[in-house]
Amino acid sequence: MDKVPLITLLFYSLPESFLIFSFGLVIYKKVIKPAPIVLATVCSVLSSYIARLLPLPYGVHTIIGFLVVFILFYTVLGLSIKQSLLSALLSLGTLVALENTILNFIQYYLHFSVKDVIALSPLDKTLIGWPHLFVWAVLTFFIKKKYLTNQTTVC
Repeated sequence: MDKVPLITLLFYSLPESFLIFSFGLVIYKKVIKPAPIVLATVCSVLSSYIARLLPLPYGVHTIIGFLVVFILFYTVLGLSIKQSLLSALLSLGTLVALENTILNFIQYYLHFSVKDVIALSPLDKTLIGWPHLFVWAVLTFFIKKKYLTNQTTVC
């Protein structure tokens, strides 16, 4: 059981989930429409919050989260099953890669151990996650603007 603080839910989980869906659409050259992405984001964050409240073994909430993202790409955002699967894998893989790389750099630069990061306040834990979200947002924007000129509408 892992209760997520409200500040983390609002200022980390929501932007992270929004980027998961935005990135997944951008890599398939889909037009990003705010309403369906916001709906998918809210559904994803709520399901993740509920999954973390359940007494599940460590890591099961991650599997549930992946399945929810896959289903939302398919049902809410209108991608095919194959596109939904690949979008979920690529989005979550990119998230993990950026998060691990940038958080490790921050830990090294600030001389933080894993225990130090775990001991941070909810606000500090939220703030320490923003750099990789910022990098991901810039990366998504750059890909969308520079490389994906022929887009198709989704939803």
